[in-house]
Amino acid sequence: MNVSSQTPSKNPMAGTRRHRLFGLIRLLVPSLLFFVGCGLEVQMKHEPLLARSNDTVVFRAETEASEYLTSQVIRMYVDGSLVKTCSSSPCVYTGGPYAHLEDEWLMYHAEVEGQFEALAFTGSNVAVSVGATGISDIDRTWRAASGVTHVPARWGAHSSVTTNVLFQRSDDYNTTSAANGIALFADDLSTKINDILMDKEEIWGRMHDINIYAYRRSATTDSGCPGTPHSLTLSETGSFVDDNGILHIDNFTDCTDSFNLFSAEGSTNTQAFLHEFSHAIFELGDEYDGQTYYFEADDEPNIFDLENTCRVEQVTKGREPDDCYEFTTRQTGWWGTHTGTTVMKAGMKNDPWSLESVERLRWWFRNH
Repeated sequence: MNVSSQTPSKNPMAGTRRHRLFGLIRLLVPSLLFFVGCGLEVQMKHEPLLARSNDTVVFRAETEASEYLTSQVIRMYVDGSLVKTCSSSPCVYTGGPYAHLEDEWLMYHAEVEGQFEALAFTGSNVAVSVGATGISDIDRTWRAASGVTHVPARWGAHSSVTTNVLFQRSDDYNTTSAANGIALFADDLSTKINDILMDKEEIWGRMHDINIYAYRRSATTDSGCPGTPHSLTLSETGSFVDDNGILHIDNFTDCTDSFNLFSAEGSTNTQAFLHEFSHAIFELGDEYDGQTYYFEADDEPNIFDLENTCRVEQVTKGREPDDCYEFTTRQTGWWGTHTGTTVMKAGMKNDPWSLESVERLRWWFRNH
């Protein structure tokens, strides 16, 4: 055989091999783009959180993407119609009033398609954020004729694993009147959910796993934290509520009880809201040395009751086991790897989650 005459163009299998190779590359491009960090997320929210039938509503869609994003198209849909298209984040639309939806649901969602270029490959990715809210009457009732005493503030999904959180105001909001109290409470709840909870890393873009409701009746915090829900709460809201949050005005130490009831100061930006919410909903333990009750979550705990448990966790994940230290001697001693000020060390929204808290949060959202 004359080897020099066997050029690729004369190889009867060359075209087939090239076809297979390019076909394989086309299949791998999305995976390659994802591997190098071409992720894309979108979050859409509305303000005011408790919208009435005479309110205009501001919708805001924000995206997060890697450095490989070259362009994006954000489409916002409200009440079944495309209302705005943007090429950059944030995308903001003001709509309403939605008088025709009084006592009904206002549905909205955002879609974003991003174009990426990385490692000489180009491709696209799509993300969606879905939300809904109940449009209440001017007096802030919703389906009152049917005996409903709670308002859907932000609804993301309905499934057996979705967590439903019901907020109610303490009666210290009602100093002037009940109507004034619920108006102040509505404003404070909007701030807590939109500006603190939904803006916090690891929670951002994942609110489809949490539904927020507001209760019209008042709780009491006369005895301090976590307060006592109104006596009709259970009978009127049913068993769908997983956690109860009480917002108050008076200044006192907040706490969480039995992972289903917590308090927070609603009128000011204190550390309590995010911290206590994380106790009750995400089952994150305290990371400070002080008078509290320490606990270890069943899966991906952020603190450990035994040194060996902490060390095994680090070894399993390829980290340095000597990073474990006993941060408190209370309750026979508790161990962790966190340093500095964290959210669970009485931190504010701008303080970071500890590494173990991040892993707990990611586990929680994967399983809800």
